[in-house]
Amino acid sequence: MKPPLFHPGQEVVCTNDDFTMLLVQNPNIRTPKRGPIYKVRGIYYTHKGYGITLQEINNADVAPGFPEANFHESRFAPLPPMEEVDISAAIEESILV
Repeated sequence: MKPPLFHPGQEVVCTNDDFTMLLVQNPNIRTPKRGPIYKVRGIYYTHKGYGITLQEINNADVAPGFPEANFHESRFAPLPPMEEVDISAAIEESILV
């Protein structure tokens, strides 16, 4: 089996927020949306590959006695690394121009 695409602590964005089938099973599940940045909390091997849980969404209390809902990793993309910018140099550069 391939390794998971993500690791705990990694920042990701949701690329597919159509969770219709999951919500039919349990309409109380909180799901990620396109746009916000999420942080991977946990990775789980499932019969369909790897699923992830997110720090910003906790579904542990939604279905007592069952594992917490996780979301297939294919629905997410890694957040590209941000370029570090020296703010003071950027400000000085804009003043000189």
